[in-house]
Amino acid sequence: MDMEFVESLRMSKRKEYMKLSELSDLTEQLAQATDRRDEVSAKMLVAMRQQPLLELHEIEETIREGVLHQEEEDAIRLSALMDGEEVSGPLLEEEQALREMCERNRRVMERIASVDRRVSLGLGGKRSFYNNFR
Repeated sequence: MDMEFVESLRMSKRKEYMKLSELSDLTEQLAQATDRRDEVSAKMLVAMRQQPLLELHEIEETIREGVLHQEEEDAIRLSALMDGEEVSGPLLEEEQALREMCERNRRVMERIASVDRRVSLGLGGKRSFYNNFR
């Protein structure tokens, strides 16, 4: 496996982490705005979340394309590493760093989803997006 590519994936995941952190902050601010019933701030924060979401989508697309251009065996291993699945054989230092970065991103995404769910259920009630998944 090309360790330079693994390192470039880790750096892309680091960019993703920074965007997720920005999105998390905006989502927390949105929750605070909805808690105090500040409709103007809430609308502004919803709009502000769009840009980091678009940038996250672009980062993920770049990662996906890069992985798909690897040898099949390497692509499978990289996908498993990034998804937190078990892989055969010992992890190299670069692979471990990639796995840790992906796990950190996953934790931030879970936190964002939790706050987003609370906001959506508070604002939308029965019409909330999240009620479709109960």
